[in-house]
Amino acid sequence: MLTLTDQKKDVIRCLLEEIQDQQRQIFPDHAPTFNNSLRNKIRLMRQILRIIDRYPEVAVKHLLYFIECKIEGEKFLLNFYNTVELSDPHFDNIDNLEHIRFLIRKAGKVKWESELTPS
Repeated sequence: MLTLTDQKKDVIRCLLEEIQDQQRQIFPDHAPTFNNSLRNKIRLMRQILRIIDRYPEVAVKHLLYFIECKIEGEKFLLNFYNTVELSDPHFDNIDNLEHIRFLIRKAGKVKWESELTPS
């Protein structure tokens, strides 16, 4: 069994704390779009946690590369939509993924690079 590095443990702890913070912000009185965005962010963070759980050997830098690919994929999908109703979920995904990317870089103390490519 592969043990997790301190770096990856810090990333997991950060994502779990952020999920709790986001869950505390969801209230029935808030606008549905706001609550849906928070739920979407939680869903995306849980996807990242599942990847870490399923593939513990994956480096934090590779997780960041994966997130970059997801962001680029969402940007690519935006080219096909002309209405706000269809493009809004993709903008929300991009915004949430960029925030998650920031959290992982900060928690994992990953050097800020202009272009992330796995080595």
